[in-house]
Amino acid sequence: MKNQNSRKRILVAWACAATIALFALMANVNAQNSSLMYAPMPAMAPRATPGQSVAEQSITRQTVPPNLMPAPTASGDGQMALDRPAVLIDRASWTYQPASPMRTFQKNDVVTIRVDEITRVLADGSANQRKQTLYEAILTDWIKLTNGQLRTDPQPSGDPAIAAESNTNYRAQSSIQSRESMTFNIAATVVDIRANGSLVLEARKSIRINDNLWETSLTGICRAQDIAPDNVVLSKDLIDLEILKEDQGHLRDGYKRGWLARWIDRFKPF
Repeated sequence: MKNQNSRKRILVAWACAATIALFALMANVNAQNSSLMYAPMPAMAPRATPGQSVAEQSITRQTVPPNLMPAPTASGDGQMALDRPAVLIDRASWTYQPASPMRTFQKNDVVTIRVDEITRVLADGSANQRKQTLYEAILTDWIKLTNGQLRTDPQPSGDPAIAAESNTNYRAQSSIQSRESMTFNIAATVVDIRANGSLVLEARKSIRINDNLWETSLTGICRAQDIAPDNVVLSKDLIDLEILKEDQGHLRDGYKRGWLARWIDRFKPF
């Protein structure tokens, strides 16, 4: 019994050692095949010895495989050509995922637009104007019509004169700071496809909560490759983007300007 157990243990040990050696050999082969930097050493073509004749040298060259023959270069020396295909990333990487095929769009397809726009305006201006005007005029050489003829008419009290002076001083200083942001998602429809494949998108969205109404409309042009696989395109990738947003209701009435303030700001009577 003891001899049989010892034999079994020896056989199990030999089997484990053989399995480990086999796995190590397979891992080495896989590493060589998957490495981008690995290239096998080419077998050198046999060289003709100085004592060989021309016929023997020709026979030596014919026995060498064509893929191991040196390729001629501009400098005259030979370069060994390797008949081994290049290793691509899809074969070398375990986490490689092939790119999804480009989607083909048609009219009336729906695309989601993610609007994320931030606008900031900061302006500071000043104006200073000063103007002085002097005007003097004297009326001389008065004439009169006597018996159908024009004759001089000297003024007994002297020639009339006029003098005027005007001073104008204008100074203004203004500062404007504005910051606005818009973040929302809206579904758009492909209304046209240009000759170069660009998509013309149009979207409209209305939200009503009690007495408040928000209406948003959007138009723009985008490329088909700018649309992500999840069917979303960013507003920054749209060409000729136009966004119109209007608010109505008691929230808008609480902060909008009155008609007199709008008239004064438009015509600036003062």
